[in-house]
Amino acid sequence: MKLFDELKIGNMTLKNRIVLAPMGTTTDSTNSFNMRDVNFYAERAKGGAGLVLTGAVVCSEEFEPAPCQKLITCKDVYMLHMIAERVHMYGAKFGIQLSPGIGRMNWIDPNTPTYSASPCPNYYVPTMTCKEIPTDGVKRLVKAMGESAVLAKNAGVDIIELHGYGGYLIDQFTSAKWNHRTDEYGGSFENRQRFLFEIVDEVKRRCGKDYPIAMKMTLSSVDDDERPIEEGIAIAKRLCEKGIDLIHVGRGAYSCRWRMVSSVYQPRGFDVEIGDILRPVIGNTPLMIHGKLNHVETAESALQEGKTDLIAIGHGLIADPHWPNKVKKNKLDEIVPCIGCAECHYNAMLGHARPCAVNPLCMHENEFELTPASEEVKDMRILVLGAGPGGMKAAIAAKQRGIKSVEIWEKKEYVGGNMAAAGMPRFKTDVMDQVRYLERQMYKHGVEVKLGKKATSADVIAYKPDYVIVATGAEPIVIRVPGYDKKHVTTAVPALMGEFKLGQTVVIVGGGDVGCELATELQYQGKHAIIVEIQDKIMTAPTFVANHQNLTYLLKNSGAEILTSTGIKEILDDGVMVEHDGQMRKIPCDNVVFSAGFRPDQTLYQEIKAAGIEVVQIGDNVKARKIIDAIHEGYHTVRVLD
Repeated sequence: MKLFDELKIGNMTLKNRIVLAPMGTTTDSTNSFNMRDVNFYAERAKGGAGLVLTGAVVCSEEFEPAPCQKLITCKDVYMLHMIAERVHMYGAKFGIQLSPGIGRMNWIDPNTPTYSASPCPNYYVPTMTCKEIPTDGVKRLVKAMGESAVLAKNAGVDIIELHGYGGYLIDQFTSAKWNHRTDEYGGSFENRQRFLFEIVDEVKRRCGKDYPIAMKMTLSSVDDDERPIEEGIAIAKRLCEKGIDLIHVGRGAYSCRWRMVSSVYQPRGFDVEIGDILRPVIGNTPLMIHGKLNHVETAESALQEGKTDLIAIGHGLIADPHWPNKVKKNKLDEIVPCIGCAECHYNAMLGHARPCAVNPLCMHENEFELTPASEEVKDMRILVLGAGPGGMKAAIAAKQRGIKSVEIWEKKEYVGGNMAAAGMPRFKTDVMDQVRYLERQMYKHGVEVKLGKKATSADVIAYKPDYVIVATGAEPIVIRVPGYDKKHVTTAVPALMGEFKLGQTVVIVGGGDVGCELATELQYQGKHAIIVEIQDKIMTAPTFVANHQNLTYLLKNSGAEILTSTGIKEILDDGVMVEHDGQMRKIPCDNVVFSAGFRPDQTLYQEIKAAGIEVVQIGDNVKARKIIDAIHEGYHTVRVLD
């Protein structure tokens, strides 16, 4: 496979074409690297990546507080050197993404303006105008980039990737939308690029002409005028003329974050065609692209067809750091699929240590490993109720710890629970991949699986378990308006799973993510979906912005009808009665689907507990939440069992 061919970047040789893509990495309140970072990057190197890149590391705090890790003084080198050592132990190369700042994307507080190329709206507080970095300040930033690059080189970093992507500070200088300066750094296209190319020159001057420098750049901002594609192509051409060693390119900006950071809804390899655009321009300069390339066929094809020279995988290597080695050994069934939920990014933005929904060990590589159970625990009789993601993960973890008797009961004739329904739309196949992975792991580890078995407390008591894990999920909320129990009425899960045949026109009650995904899928099937939402907005639950933007885009372009501030009052045989602004209206339809959320039924748990059996609840049976909650609780419930 070409994935495992060597590649030369300047004077540096990579053992293969697989790169841990740079991703936001703030895990410490001091904005320094710490032992969790050391273990995180080392694990990806151990897993077989040829190049391990950090996310953005800033060179200065003169104009903004560090939004991520910093590399400013010798004190910042200590942990960076430790990461480099660990990565090198596995034959991988190590690089950092170096940035002069993020400018208008920074956040201090609602009243303190940040700096940018010139006065422009702050991203988070658009009513607040950013201040212009003075000319001498720009020159100090250029110098600081060189100084930080030297610190990195001395720490054992093999390559510097300059961060000029996604609308951050370098992009703000190069973009006519944000740069209205009247000095040498503004005005003409040439002047707007000056900041970038002075940085390239300074890093080369300080680190030596043989030290590899990469550039992560925005080809186009797609949905707005931040970066016209013509300018992106021109910048790439000039970078190659300057002797840049590697171009890492993507598309998008904060206005369409789902093109900048992959979402659950994006297709595999959604930016592969960039190679066709740039290859004639950049010639033999190595090219790296990203965008859901953790699918082997997609990645290998992109290399074979010459669309790229390097495959950057971000979220996929968070989910499974050993993806490269598993591919190399043809253990594809063992790969832990990334589901695209972006809990990693979403939680990192909240200040958490970047957890992964499907990999509880992410950022806890040496903390949360499963250990062999004691002889007493190994002899326990474990019963798991519910084969959703949490139940399956718990059962697998129990067998991995060496517990001999592990049985799982599932009332449906399929595994996955609500996660299986979540993976049914054609634009969410990554979620279904995870369901299939967990199913394979259960059978591989010898979990006794009983489908079509609805648990009762009497059955559980008769089974005589030593420990019961209740993972039965939550039940759909049905609004009991007149007609709610008619035969043409159902809920979202049966509708998504194809267990309930829907007619041509479908009213969906509830405009949360599930209802909007169902509406979009039905539109793709050639049906007409009408969302009825009592609130004045749809999709109000907290979620990662890229997923929210992408689903909004899909729904808008699907042609589904959306009625907000509208309440359902009655379900008729041939339609529904709704109320909007005090006015009643009939909407003709063939079916009604309730997608108004879920609530747990904890009766079974309480009955088992009352019987004196040791029992614990996980996932949606505690409270309707997310996949990350179910999988992590399933894993940790068993991990700490002693």
